[in-house]
Amino acid sequence: MGVQLGLCLLAILIMAGLPILVLLGHESAIRGLERVIAQLGGRRIEQRREHHRNVRALKHQHGTPIERLSADLRRLRFLIQHSEHHSASQQEALRRAYDAVLADTCRMLSLEHELDRPTAGLERDIERVRIEANLESRGIVLTPPRRHDQNHDQNADH
Repeated sequence: MGVQLGLCLLAILIMAGLPILVLLGHESAIRGLERVIAQLGGRRIEQRREHHRNVRALKHQHGTPIERLSADLRRLRFLIQHSEHHSASQQEALRRAYDAVLADTCRMLSLEHELDRPTAGLERDIERVRIEANLESRGIVLTPPRRHDQNHDQNADH
């Protein structure tokens, strides 16, 4: 009879206690889910705010669009590379124009540069190469890819 009484008490505890434990477990699980949802919602709200700030900045941007600066850099770079028959003053003017567009592009992307310093020669060339590498690492294409038919035409000439 003692065993039966023990089993009966155990059954009553299970029948009454289990629903209470389940409710307590669900309540803590629900609180955890609410925290996760709040965090995700907070991130989404912040993402929306950032998106709206970016759209506003694009609508009210000042200066030359980055696509235009990139195209100007490619054009000027090409002209500099093919200016061997121009006068020294024309070559210098091209380099100064290139440096000005490089500086504008750096300002647009918040990159530090030393093009405003009065340097010349090798030191200036090294600064240009450094900036060009930084720009290309950020996705600015300075040297367009060569087309296959250009390579073919050059090989046919030799």
